[in-house]
Amino acid sequence: MNRGSSLKRVAPPLLSAAALMALSAYGTVPATAETQPAGPVQHAQLPQNAPTDQFAGRLGSQYAGSYVDGAGKLVVNVTSASAAQQVKAAGAKARVVENGMKPLNDSKSKLDRLAGTAGTTGLSWGVDVVSNSVVVNVPKGDKDAATNAFVKRARSVGKNVVVKRVASAPRTVLGPGDAILTGGSRCSVSAIGVGGGTTYVVTAGHCTRIGASWTTSGGQTVGTRQATSFPGNDYGTIRVTNSSLPTSNAQLTQVGRPPVGTQIQKKGSTTGTTSGTIRGYGRTVNYQEGTVTDMIETTACVQPGDSGGSLQSGSTAIGITSGGTTGSCRSGFQSFFQPLDEALQSQRLTLK
Repeated sequence: MNRGSSLKRVAPPLLSAAALMALSAYGTVPATAETQPAGPVQHAQLPQNAPTDQFAGRLGSQYAGSYVDGAGKLVVNVTSASAAQQVKAAGAKARVVENGMKPLNDSKSKLDRLAGTAGTTGLSWGVDVVSNSVVVNVPKGDKDAATNAFVKRARSVGKNVVVKRVASAPRTVLGPGDAILTGGSRCSVSAIGVGGGTTYVVTAGHCTRIGASWTTSGGQTVGTRQATSFPGNDYGTIRVTNSSLPTSNAQLTQVGRPPVGTQIQKKGSTTGTTSGTIRGYGRTVNYQEGTVTDMIETTACVQPGDSGGSLQSGSTAIGITSGGTTGSCRSGFQSFFQPLDEALQSQRLTLK
């Protein structure tokens, strides 16, 4: 079975956070990550984040993460009845669970040390605050000896590790199309950044690594690759050299990381706007091309051509489309996104 293989992408003609652009044909141009010192990124002041941070500091080891439930209510996981009383007294909904964040993060760290070893390609894992466990996602069709051995090893890490069989392996999304072209493949735009008076298109690193020069589907010059980080991360930037090309972030005015459970939208050049919820942060995804860490998992559908697209909630820009389970947009879909704040900070950019 071909697990986690790369596909080719597509994107639309306007350069905007909501708009997607297409890449050229898949190639083997080596990625050159031009990193710069990290700069400050102004995060959105999301209403749910402040109380969550306060609970984490006040409850210490009794805090076990938080999320937004289906009714939009903040739920705070705690490991004791006394901690639950503190949460309720503060006006939030408390849920007593078995595992605190430290043992969960410890188990996740142990799994991370195994990333890239035999049997891990096509698998993903991370702390799931809703189930209060570390969930290891394994494609249903992956039952070879190496995968089975890893699953057994993962279960031995601790009782808080749960193995979940999912429809298929996550794949980087890259497919033939138009829009932003670099030899025959297409991708989508996540956001427009600015730095030092220069405008940049922010997209996926597995897109920018395949080509240096980019154009629109109409043949207009966009610019040249500035930075690529993939695997490890999955972000890339394109320096816009065409001053007559309009660029816009549309309604996106801030960057942030909303709580788990938040309703989100993904905008991409293949599937347009799809909706879902944030399932968790800090996911480790083992693509065939390599391991990417600290990813965001959502339930929004993504398909080939959507790579590099925008993950957002209202006016808040959240992430860059990296990959997901391909096929029809069925229930139980998994998609993974590079946090946008990390990409902007690494290149000293802010939202245009």
